[in-house]
Amino acid sequence: MEYGILSLIPPLVAIIFALKTKQTLLSLFAGVWVGATILNAWNPVEGLVKVISDFVVPSVSDKGNASLLILVSLAGGFIYSLKVSGAAESFARIITKKINTKKKAQLMTWACAFLFSYTEPILILGTVMRPITDKVKVARVKLAYILHSMGGPLAAFSPISSYGPFIIGLIAPQLVALQLGDNPWSVYLDMFAFNLYGLFAMLTVSFVVITGFDIGGMYQAQKRADETGELIGENDVPMVSENEEDALPSGYRPSLWNFLVPMGLLFIGIFSVIFWTGEIGTNGFVGAFLHGDIVTAISIGFLAGAVGASSMAVATRLRTFQQAVDDWVKGVKQMMNVPLILVMVWSIGAVTSKMGVGGYITQLIDGFLPASIVPACIFVIGALISFATGSSWGVWAILMPIAIPMAHSMGVSLPLVIGAVISSGLFGNHCSPIADTTVMTATAAACDPIEHVRTQLPYALIIAATTVCGYLIGGMTGQAIPSLCGQAVLIVAIFWILNKKVRKRARAAKNIESVA
Repeated sequence: MEYGILSLIPPLVAIIFALKTKQTLLSLFAGVWVGATILNAWNPVEGLVKVISDFVVPSVSDKGNASLLILVSLAGGFIYSLKVSGAAESFARIITKKINTKKKAQLMTWACAFLFSYTEPILILGTVMRPITDKVKVARVKLAYILHSMGGPLAAFSPISSYGPFIIGLIAPQLVALQLGDNPWSVYLDMFAFNLYGLFAMLTVSFVVITGFDIGGMYQAQKRADETGELIGENDVPMVSENEEDALPSGYRPSLWNFLVPMGLLFIGIFSVIFWTGEIGTNGFVGAFLHGDIVTAISIGFLAGAVGASSMAVATRLRTFQQAVDDWVKGVKQMMNVPLILVMVWSIGAVTSKMGVGGYITQLIDGFLPASIVPACIFVIGALISFATGSSWGVWAILMPIAIPMAHSMGVSLPLVIGAVISSGLFGNHCSPIADTTVMTATAAACDPIEHVRTQLPYALIIAATTVCGYLIGGMTGQAIPSLCGQAVLIVAIFWILNKKVRKRARAAKNIESVA
């Protein structure tokens, strides 16, 4: 059955509710319920039952989803164990002797993301860097912006992450079907220069950090942190709570070993499982990453790291064995809202998929595209779908079988069109309130997920708008350099103008307050 424009209602309900109420879980549930109601002949009672039986239960029972739920739960235990054992504090105390300004801390966060490019560097990087950015008064939403901008985009450029093989798996069958060869890796690598949104998401955050060109809500959030030391807003609801009882005893001075032991075990656990499941002896070093079970590896790493943190706390008599175990359990419990939100995120994705939102948006302009604007239109379509569904992989799976044959038949560069598809998915991954990476980023930065979306969205929209221009240039020239240069100039100009305006308004407001 075709649902047409009705397929847009569930994600719109979830997004509007989330922005208005800041109740993420309730908003997602409302979107799923509305969708299930439409799917079941507008019967709200049957829709409510089907929410559980048709969407929640299948989402939990999916092997990939279940693995991620375990990973997030174990991350909670690891993060809390790092905190109460003094691991994060010891690292922050030593590093802030050198990294002693906001700019240095933000640049370090940006640069360290490349060390975790074999995974999405959100949870681990946020756990390590948050104590450091807190000490130099970086607003939590600013930390979240850096983490999120480096997460999905960086993973999409990494052939040894879960993203790379997935993208290759979508490209390969299309090349075979069109008899264009059987080496998708070369096309994947050629796509890098045309992944305009991913490239400029990472470059723009470094530009903003270096220049201080904050805009909109982000400017106000960082201004508040600078002037009052308040890293989150008064009405924000952080994903991870901060309790005074979690603070270290006043006389306890953790050493660097409190940090090195758990982090060492974290990496040993991750790489050991990757090399084992990826059969490094058979497949080689890179092949092990391509074939290994990344999610399980990170889960084992979190568990091993928590054991290391707890062991150091017990060895230094900060905690007893029973207290260390209780700490880990408490951390897992504190994270329980995240798995619940993820389940509802996947459920609303299943609802929109069943209602055919991707096909509906695609059909709106199908058959009306001159060849030169195909890449730009594919990006716009995919961006709308990814924002509505909160899924990058889902958009890629929908559009890749459409975009590649279309590009081939119209004589458009394949890497250019594939780059547009990848970029479109990254947009929703980056800024949709119902994306799972939004939830994980807010968790890693310990900030309000809706406030994170609100402050990050202006940056994402600027990059998206200039990306459309970049793809228009690419469609006309077929070359990456003009697209990259044109988009870079536009981004710098827009941020300079907007930052100048927001500073002017802030000065005017301050003058009014001083007169009053």
